[in-house]
Amino acid sequence: MSNDKIEQLKTVIKAKKDAESRVQAAAEQGGIAPGMEDRYRERIAELEGELDRLQLAVAEAEAKAKDAQDKYLRSYAEYDNSKKRVAKEKEESLRYAHEKLVKDLLPVLDGLEQALTHAESSDKAAIVEGVQLVLRQFLKVLENYGVTPVEAVGQPFDPHHHEAVGQHESEEHEPHSVVNEYRRGYKIHDRLIRPSMVTVAKPPEGKT
Repeated sequence: MSNDKIEQLKTVIKAKKDAESRVQAAAEQGGIAPGMEDRYRERIAELEGELDRLQLAVAEAEAKAKDAQDKYLRSYAEYDNSKKRVAKEKEESLRYAHEKLVKDLLPVLDGLEQALTHAESSDKAAIVEGVQLVLRQFLKVLENYGVTPVEAVGQPFDPHHHEAVGQHESEEHEPHSVVNEYRRGYKIHDRLIRPSMVTVAKPPEGKT
């Protein structure tokens, strides 16, 4: 309800009380001048009508306010429930985010277990072939997830992708090129996961 309605209601109530007080005071003092009582009564009736109208307006405003509050509470409850549902879904999504990766890696694990099972009864060549097959399968799974090896051997040394662990004097390799790779580096899409550990070629002593 607006402040204007409140002020109007207060004004009407005060005017009605004043009119009633005047009628009562005039009656106590011995009477009212001819015609004045009817005018006071008419004024009181007008004020009562105005009071009823304002009280009805107040009741309607309070009903609208209550309805608005109920709608707000319902909306807030729906928002709160939605927020909790999204948080729960996010938590479950993070909790099981690697489920597909694990499923794709399980055949690789199966291959390793089979290789170990047949290791005692197989010759060396068959074991090597089996391990190579599992390795290719594993690298394929990584590739499907955007994980690829960093090119190293034969490439110019790149401090952003390679970690030099030593230098190797060589006339066969270009200076500052990668000669050996001790640990392969990997990246996911365009982001480096770990650098390759390499040795870098340098000219033999006395040569530039």
